[in-house]
Amino acid sequence: MTSTIAEKLKFSVDSAPADGLAMARLLADGDRESRLRFAIEDMTIDLTRQKVTDDHLHLLLQFADDKQVMEKCHAMLDGETVNPSEQRPALHAHLRDPSQPMAQASVDAMAGHIDQLMEMGITDVVSIGIGGSDLGPAMAVAALSPYHQGPDIHFVSNLDPAHIGDCLAGLNPATTAVLVISKSFSTMETMANMHMAKRWFADHEQNASDRMLAITSMPDKAMDAGFDKDMILRFDAAIGGRYSIWSVVGFGLMLAIGPSGFRAMLAGGHAVDEHILSVPNHQNAPLNMALMRYWNTTMLGHTTESLCPYDQRLARFSAWVQQLEMESNGKSVNAMGEPVDGHTAPIVFGEPGSNAQHSYFQHLHQSPIITPITFMAPLRPLMADANMAADLVADHHDALVIQMLAQADTLALGSQIEGSQIEGNHAQDNHVQGKKDATFRGGRPSSLITWLQVSPYTLGRLFALFEYVTTMSGSLWGLNSFDQPGIELGKKRARTYQDIYNMDGESKNMGTSSRHIFKQLQDLRSGPQIKS
Repeated sequence: MTSTIAEKLKFSVDSAPADGLAMARLLADGDRESRLRFAIEDMTIDLTRQKVTDDHLHLLLQFADDKQVMEKCHAMLDGETVNPSEQRPALHAHLRDPSQPMAQASVDAMAGHIDQLMEMGITDVVSIGIGGSDLGPAMAVAALSPYHQGPDIHFVSNLDPAHIGDCLAGLNPATTAVLVISKSFSTMETMANMHMAKRWFADHEQNASDRMLAITSMPDKAMDAGFDKDMILRFDAAIGGRYSIWSVVGFGLMLAIGPSGFRAMLAGGHAVDEHILSVPNHQNAPLNMALMRYWNTTMLGHTTESLCPYDQRLARFSAWVQQLEMESNGKSVNAMGEPVDGHTAPIVFGEPGSNAQHSYFQHLHQSPIITPITFMAPLRPLMADANMAADLVADHHDALVIQMLAQADTLALGSQIEGSQIEGNHAQDNHVQGKKDATFRGGRPSSLITWLQVSPYTLGRLFALFEYVTTMSGSLWGLNSFDQPGIELGKKRARTYQDIYNMDGESKNMGTSSRHIFKQLQDLRSGPQIKS
């Protein structure tokens, strides 16, 4: 039956609204909001500007049933094996469920180490990790900066020595602690930066053993690297890196906002778990967001997707979603190893609004390449500085949200609606320009997510919401959203090249271009050292 529904979806593509006039007719339907506007507590997810009719939505919900999307969600939450390539469950949601023993154990373990670091007079903490060990914690620490109550948290991810060098340059080694976060405790970039941190402590005659903490699912490897077992925080191997913010990987975030703030984030994530378990599919917010992603990408061929938070502190949220979606679902074979029919994960990118309006929004409005966009905004500002003028803060924030609404409606409706307020007030603009490119066709799909105010709780909801959008999208495509085999070959080749380099070997198995640069590196290393 799945193929029948999929065929009907393909045949229905031509009836999708193509321009602003068609979108205006859909948006004039007074009942559209009841079908495409969803709520999780005070968070609203508005999909009314998506290019779907009622018939499309009906078919998409049938498709979700045929793909057993919700059954797979239940299996994940029940701890069943949902990662077949690694023969593992995916237990990240258990860490935000207060009824699960592992949730309380994880929080307690972190809280104990916070007390230990505070007793040492630690003022700065450097968190070393990459990918899922960095993106979520770094984004969350920035997003929740008004809630900070602990030491300053600094993040180092890149193998580029400038990253850790610039970070450590302004710190006092006597009052600095370092977190080394790696699920396998063999991630090349993280291990290299760990050794740099150890050398930094040694060069300043500081004992690294009591101020470096390992966070890993492989404690034996951490002990082999010189960590005492009391300086290791372990998380379960069934917690994927890009889903790991709920685990001890979020220790840097707990240091920043405190155990109570971290528990609030967990509670926010759990609220989304309860939402998907308690509502029918047609009211399920992440499921319908996943259906829109499938519709836009696979059926309409819109293979890019932008995420634009109208909140400066959420500037790195799009980078976190980028990894979450593209590493989970950027695959051309399904969970059974068979080729997938059509496009899967879109290319995800984004910047905060309103900055993005002055960089890539021209492309969103008028390029022949259509890019769906998700707008996000809190409705109330959150200020850390009590000395800021409250009335101006409110005015600025309201203007920011109004900018977002104007962009969403312009993308959907364009400039082709006769008698519209925009046409009436600014018709002379098009006359003056006298150019065809002054016309906005509209018909550009977008989603709109709003909530009251940024807090640990509301950030937890956003994390969980997008996790479910990713895993549900993966189910629609038939993918395993919990592995990442595509990155392994490049890592393996890099290790081979590094071994050759370390032994001053020949690079004859490389391509011509790589061999040339490789030889330059070898010659530079054996020649005179470059002085700064």
